Formats: sequence, C-alpha cells, structure tokens
Amino acid sequence: MRISIIGTGYVGLGTGVGFASKRNHVICMDIDKERIEKVKGGKSPIYEPGLQDMLEKTLDKGNFEATTDMDYAVKNSDISFICVPTPSNKA
Repeated sequence: MRISIIGTGYVGLGTGVGFASKRNHVICMDIDKERIEKVKGGKSPIYEPGLQDMLEKTLDKGNFEATTDMDYAVKNSDISFICVPTPSNKA
C-alpha cells in the first residue's frame, strides 16, 4: 500500500517507519525543512527505541521517503494519516 504521513514528530515518524518496515511504501511530509533533511539523511530527529535502525533500513530498502511537498505526498498515496500536534484548549 502507498501511505502518506503528514507530520514527522513522535507519532508521525514512528508510524511511518513502522508501516514502511511492513513493506508499505511511505512518504512522510513535514513543513520543517531541517527535520526532513535529517530524515532523508537517515538521522531520526527524535529518540524512540529502535527507530533510528528501522529508519535506516526502510530508507535503504526504498520503502520510505521524506518531503516538504504536501501535494506530492498525498497524490502519491492511497491513504493519508494526519499526525500533527493538536493545540489544547485554553482553560
């Protein structure tokens, strides 16, 4: 399956790499260019046990890519997951 993940934080990157490790093709998208460049270079911008190794493996296999281009990510996927921070209500 072709999957796009919008957001590459703890939820988005972990989810994307997990789907990619199960032989899906995943495109992770984020507006943070520095974060995307790190991910493209095989460096996880967050710490989650095992994530770094899985990211490297999925990149090497070609199952995972990262972009700042929302149109590209969505148009080249069968399903999209939105994994962006949700602001809390003011008390």
